[in-house]
Amino acid sequence: MNRLDDNIRDDELRVLGKSSSSGTGKKRFRWYYVLLIVLGLSVLIFAVCRLSGSDGEKPVDDFYETTLADSTMVPAPLFIPDKLGDYSDTTTAYTEHLQMSVNDIPLDIYIPHNAKPRLFIGTPDLNDKSIVFTTQAADIRADNGKITGAFVLAGEPKAWGLSKKGYCGIIDDKITVGVADNSPLFEEATETGGYFFRQYPLVDNGVLVENEPKGKAIRKAICDRAGEILIVMSQTPESFHDFAQAIVDLGADNAIYLVGSTSYGYFRDSLGQLSIIYDKKRGGQKYENHLQWVGKSKS
Repeated sequence: MNRLDDNIRDDELRVLGKSSSSGTGKKRFRWYYVLLIVLGLSVLIFAVCRLSGSDGEKPVDDFYETTLADSTMVPAPLFIPDKLGDYSDTTTAYTEHLQMSVNDIPLDIYIPHNAKPRLFIGTPDLNDKSIVFTTQAADIRADNGKITGAFVLAGEPKAWGLSKKGYCGIIDDKITVGVADNSPLFEEATETGGYFFRQYPLVDNGVLVENEPKGKAIRKAICDRAGEILIVMSQTPESFHDFAQAIVDLGADNAIYLVGSTSYGYFRDSLGQLSIIYDKKRGGQKYENHLQWVGKSKS
């Protein structure tokens, strides 16, 4: 038979002590006072941990996300060749560019081919023809300019923390996109010279994930659709919800956000033609980072 005093939960406290009917009221009052203080401190610590996140990181504003309310930005003209070229080449790296509408939301879809993914910190070199696609990945903190959330660059951790539950890991040139409080890919990237970053989750196993930021802006995401990695960007300002729903209806299994309308990026098509997605509006940030695909350029 279980004893009544053994029935205690993880968040409860058991006070051990010898009872005495001869103790004074003042002594009993002292024990009650100590117990109330301990319980009060426990509640306070629990509340602080819940508000600050599981890793104790206090939520802060993102540097780029705080500017997304400006929807007056106009994308740079895209070069769309009349002839798409020979896509049977399996050695030359390039990016395929598609345009379609899902739920009346016009989308640009970018699919890198024959190229290896990586993360990069700094401003990409336009003259480096091996880069066939680049776009900003994780945001940086508005207060100190450091990367928001966990970040691993070629095996070297550059930032820690669980500010956002979406993650992207690159291990042995393979991209994994998912949603989790903790992912073993952070440690695996550190041990194998891989890459890892966190962002807002959008789609988790085919299910839309709601996010706190409101308002409308140009949105961008990296998606896994049946093992194929896509970069999807809205052509018009959209809410997180509507953009995520369009990605679900596009058939994506998992998707996380990428830095949106103020982010710099470009790609090279099958003809080797360079196209700027968005001109660089802001710069000089030490930890500005990019998700890139690199490979053998077209001669």
